[in-house]
Amino acid sequence: MYKPYSVVAPPFNLLSGGIRVMYALYGWLLAKGQVCYLNATYEDKNFVAIYPEIYRGNMTHAKNVVRYILAKPGYLRLYGVPGPKTFDKGDKIFVFSEIYNEFGADKDHVMFLPVLNMHLFKDQGKQRIKTCYYVGKGINLEKHPKDAIPIDANLCKNQQVLADTLNECQVMYGYEAVTAMYEIARLCGVRVIVIPEGHYTKKDWKKYEPGMNGITWGDEPEVKLDIEEFRNHYASLREAFSKKLDKFISITQND
Repeated sequence: MYKPYSVVAPPFNLLSGGIRVMYALYGWLLAKGQVCYLNATYEDKNFVAIYPEIYRGNMTHAKNVVRYILAKPGYLRLYGVPGPKTFDKGDKIFVFSEIYNEFGADKDHVMFLPVLNMHLFKDQGKQRIKTCYYVGKGINLEKHPKDAIPIDANLCKNQQVLADTLNECQVMYGYEAVTAMYEIARLCGVRVIVIPEGHYTKKDWKKYEPGMNGITWGDEPEVKLDIEEFRNHYASLREAFSKKLDKFISITQND
């Protein structure tokens, strides 16, 4: 029997990478021809509810529950409440990235979903004379140059302004362990210096699907960015996700 989908997520927030991933997953499922709604319950409980890792319980009362692990379990909060670190045995676990794979999920259960606008975030060919820094959920250790400009929430609210600003920069200092901002920067032609904050090591980071192209780890020697190669790689992740989603549909429909 066919099972429709319910993607569970908070109200859309442009500045939340996790929420954007959930809404993108909803769109991809529709594009694949699936019956899918946001935050829905069905009279027949034989549907598939897909929750990000920050949700506790099963608010939709679905018979089939998927946990899509978008961050380290228990690290983020939902309305001030920390997310769970463990899940029910009957829940199907899919992870956004191998870097979050604390569950021994096989390759069919690892689904990196690229959500960034490659038409907007690109190298505009401007002169690059600035340095910027991004704190996000990290801690500002002030290891960036004094004249570096902040990439903060107010700037990010206008994605065109964000793209234009990054195109004036050569380097971004980043204090958050893992963030889509590093992909945005590199798509725009900005190499990134990640300041380790303890959550992840360089060895962990090498598992992250966007890769280390243009990423300098801490005080290590500068790593150059090959913009074309990175853009091609990011585009290939979209193609890979499409195939992964076909497998996801097969698994959730047939199990």
